[in-house]
Amino acid sequence: MKSMGSLVLTASLLAGSAALAQGKADINVGAGTQGGSQYPITVALGTLLEKMPEIGRVTLQPGGSIGNVIRVDDGKSDIGITMSQSLREGRLGKEPFKKATNNAVNLITLHAFHVVIFVPEESTIKTFKDFAGKKLNVAPKGFSIREISETIAKMEGISGKVDLGTLRITEAVESFKDGHHQGLMYAPSERFGAFMNLAQTRNVRLIELDRKIMDAFVKEDPSFYITKWPKDRAAYKNLSNSVDSLAYPNVIAASAKLSEPLAYQMVKFIAENFDQIRPSEPSLEPFDVKEMAIDAGSPFHPGAARYYRERGWIK
Repeated sequence: MKSMGSLVLTASLLAGSAALAQGKADINVGAGTQGGSQYPITVALGTLLEKMPEIGRVTLQPGGSIGNVIRVDDGKSDIGITMSQSLREGRLGKEPFKKATNNAVNLITLHAFHVVIFVPEESTIKTFKDFAGKKLNVAPKGFSIREISETIAKMEGISGKVDLGTLRITEAVESFKDGHHQGLMYAPSERFGAFMNLAQTRNVRLIELDRKIMDAFVKEDPSFYITKWPKDRAAYKNLSNSVDSLAYPNVIAASAKLSEPLAYQMVKFIAENFDQIRPSEPSLEPFDVKEMAIDAGSPFHPGAARYYRERGWIK
């Protein structure tokens, strides 16, 4: 067991979820996997929550996106970080979930990953359809972006006509620089080092997906939404444009059994003190707290929804 002040990181569970201790609630947080980008966010979140008068001890349970949805649904964690897709698919009972996780709801929407496609500035490729007969690196099988690329190719009517590469991002960037692939498709966060470095050494441009395709994609899977990437093009020196993109965010799921007053106070406290979480992840630097209320395809906890309505962020 490792402790940081009264914040406890442990592989075992405290007895009871949101248990009351001396009139304060003890909170179990499903954390990101150690070494992953979600983990520092949950450490910062736990540290912040311990400053709330209503909360006593905060326990972090390192896990993963799917595992945290299951833990929240089972009541073993009060809140947990996950992806919008995992939260929605769990609620629908889709594989790999063995049952519908209807007890897991959205508390906070965080920063997103964005579906983007790079081409050289001088490329004649203007649309996704133009990749028919060309090489577009996406990622190895098993990555979300590969499944997304295959879905978009099918929607565009060019399924099987695009040579979809399987290189991981470091090798993919080098292959793109060397001209072995005409395009590079990936799902970066707002501040993504590999692409920031690419844009330092190459003149590059983004391909925007057809709006009708994006609208249809979101209608089919509302854990996605449409937003601009990058927000701050200055972070990508030789990138010539920004585009509307499909986005799927990190979210903080919460147990529907978490009391409405406590959920309200937690969201309020986090929103008012978000600058204490921001340094944990570079992509949170440009994050607007109003984005906490973005609809990511799963219902908000009633306490969160009440706060967001009060702020005018949702109706």
